[in-house]
Amino acid sequence: MASTPFENCSVPDEKLPPAAWHCCADTADVEEHAGSLPEWALQYEQLSEGAFHGRVEQIHLPGAYMVKETMNRSVRQRGEIGRDMYGFALVLQPDGEAICNGQRLDANALLVGRGDDLDLCNTTASQIGALSVDCDYVNEVSLRIFDRPLASWLNQQVAVCVGREVADGLRARLNSVLSNAESNFCSAENSESVLERVRDDMLLAFLDALPWETDTSHLKSIASRRRIVNRAREMMLERADSPPSLMEVCSHVGASHRKLNYCFQEILGMSPARYLRVLRLNGVRRQLRSELDLRVGVQDVAALWGFWHLGQFSADYKRQFAELPSHTLKSSRMRVLPGCRSSVS
Repeated sequence: MASTPFENCSVPDEKLPPAAWHCCADTADVEEHAGSLPEWALQYEQLSEGAFHGRVEQIHLPGAYMVKETMNRSVRQRGEIGRDMYGFALVLQPDGEAICNGQRLDANALLVGRGDDLDLCNTTASQIGALSVDCDYVNEVSLRIFDRPLASWLNQQVAVCVGREVADGLRARLNSVLSNAESNFCSAENSESVLERVRDDMLLAFLDALPWETDTSHLKSIASRRRIVNRAREMMLERADSPPSLMEVCSHVGASHRKLNYCFQEILGMSPARYLRVLRLNGVRRQLRSELDLRVGVQDVAALWGFWHLGQFSADYKRQFAELPSHTLKSSRMRVLPGCRSSVS
């Protein structure tokens, strides 16, 4: 059985800084997975089909936090990891790949930049490691250690090729920190200095891997494609009970069918028709997991998201999430309302 978020948290002792903690959580749903990351304001959508299983391991350090995410399904993450934070992220498998803000993040690349606008899709089952650090502190370290301010391009989010050898070194270092987290947090002697050293060593490793200059000319066209994808998404959500046709979407965003498809493939790695349907299924699941009114059934929620043929909807839902919608509703109510015996089918 999956653990609830923070079930495996280390409780800091009196000598640890108040903000310091280490936590692991196994998750069985993308909403549960997102809830395991309290420092981040992200919405997750399950893109690929099948039962979701994930794991989140995180370390909260003074002015920073480190996360290792493992997911067995392709997922889209949208939102913020901190407006006043710089983020550094990389895929942890040698053959891993993700798409972040329309940029390909492979095993030779490092994603860096401000944390206020994240749009990340892992294109396959994946493991991603990340470090987020307070912006002022990163600037202070850059001036103190490298004798220069941070490069201006770091105010964007950029996938930078650092080469396999450097990327492998960063992966090994990040995995080592996470593997030794329990002993670091249990040590009472010099606890604060240990945690600060962990933070600084990891930050310096990432900063040292970055080039002083990098080409960001491609970001403008990527931003244009992202706007098209996001406008299509917003249109669908505004008309959830009456999903627009692709022709209507094209007209709304001002793009041909070919261009719309290209934008979706570049940003999300899938067709617009497939994504818009997956988006609606995720919307149904999110609502079923939070619906407490016993008078509301599966068919009511499905209709709100434009699914009118209940048999076909149930089959699509089961294929996407590996369970029937009635099971989602019933299990969610039993979890939130102990003693509830829903008869919804």
